[in-house]
Amino acid sequence: MDVRIMEAFLDMEQNRYELIRVASKEAKRISALLRLSGEEVHEKVTTIALRRVVEGKVKYQYAKSPEEE
Repeated sequence: MDVRIMEAFLDMEQNRYELIRVASKEAKRISALLRLSGEEVHEKVTTIALRRVVEGKVKYQYAKSPEEE
């Protein structure tokens, strides 16, 4: 994994646990897309997902709980 990506990820001011969850879901999404398309990539899917999170390309939001509605 590219050290710069990991350093940028760790420097983000958001909750690291949540960032890991978001990156994990993004990696699963990318993996599924690659399986469907048959395309091959030359780096790990987790690296791609972490880079996308660091670059702000992965948007996420929290669902409202029933109490908040």
